[in-house]
Amino acid sequence: MIRRLLLLIPVILGVTVVTFFLAHANEALLISGYLGKIRTPAHIAAVKAMLHLNGPIFTQYFYYLGALFTGNWGILSPTEQADAYTPVVTEFMRRFPPTIELAAIAILLIVAMGIPLGVFSAVKKDRLTDQATRVVAMVGVSVPLFFVGLLVLMVMGPASILPSALRLQGAGQIPISYYYVPGTNTLQPWINPNVSGLTRPTDFLLIDTLIYGDWRAFLAGLWTVFWPALVVAFGTFGVIIRFMRGSMLEVMGQDFIRTARSKGVPEYFVIRKHVRRNALGATTTVMGLTFAGLLGGVVLTETVFGWPGMGRWAYYAAFGGDMASIIAITFVFTLIIVTANLIVDILYSVLDPRVRLE
Repeated sequence: MIRRLLLLIPVILGVTVVTFFLAHANEALLISGYLGKIRTPAHIAAVKAMLHLNGPIFTQYFYYLGALFTGNWGILSPTEQADAYTPVVTEFMRRFPPTIELAAIAILLIVAMGIPLGVFSAVKKDRLTDQATRVVAMVGVSVPLFFVGLLVLMVMGPASILPSALRLQGAGQIPISYYYVPGTNTLQPWINPNVSGLTRPTDFLLIDTLIYGDWRAFLAGLWTVFWPALVVAFGTFGVIIRFMRGSMLEVMGQDFIRTARSKGVPEYFVIRKHVRRNALGATTTVMGLTFAGLLGGVVLTETVFGWPGMGRWAYYAAFGGDMASIIAITFVFTLIIVTANLIVDILYSVLDPRVRLE
């Protein structure tokens, strides 16, 4: 674990070097990403001073690195559609919780669908049920997420996801995350911090509604997040099915499995205790990296459903030329990926003790 932790340092620094030179390759574009259409000489000079662009390249990188690790990520560009000029770190604190909730629900659906179907497909190898499961997995891998999301909206209807009592009046789209207003029986959009009495103890919709004991609001929030999470899960669970099936078949052909069967061990015990656990190693790696990718933001799904997470933020930042947000999102995504790799390595060694010996 210590060796893995030490290896994270050069990886993170390497990414910061790449992003620094990409961001600073075109100084005019970098400055415009902080100013938008307001490009007076005074504003340009202020941005240059903030980014230390008048100093040597090594000095610029030193301040760039310090700003990244201290959370001094700048402010949202005037081209950002919501809450321009607010600190980027503040926007991150608002965007990350909805993405965590979406990713958590999606990974639960992936595990609930992918692993059992992968086991079932391997046990029923080359039978009709196996072929059907493989077709389902292939469809899940092949169909674009935005297309599945649009189908969900067409079937369910943009305004029919939430119960009528909890819809945003006149919004014409799926309401995004809601928070409970103490002392009332209503919910308000999470992005509106000016509602009187609005409190967000954890900034997580499902947790906050449970804290207030409002089960109606909790179920409404769960219903809201379920549909984009289902779309994300549909695009990923096919990969888990294929990995689980392949790992199961590989383990089932090994000597210790044949030995267990020759001793008369019941088949369900062989599958459950021997085959499945040994097959979970590679699948765990894929699920860990998948979860990390979801935390980085599912751009298409969040954009289609109007979900106020990291993916939708990245979409607006890219199209608006918001350089500060793009750099911050890239840095956060890097930290998520390297941390997920570390956790996956640890879990892999727990599931397969042979990894620790190597």
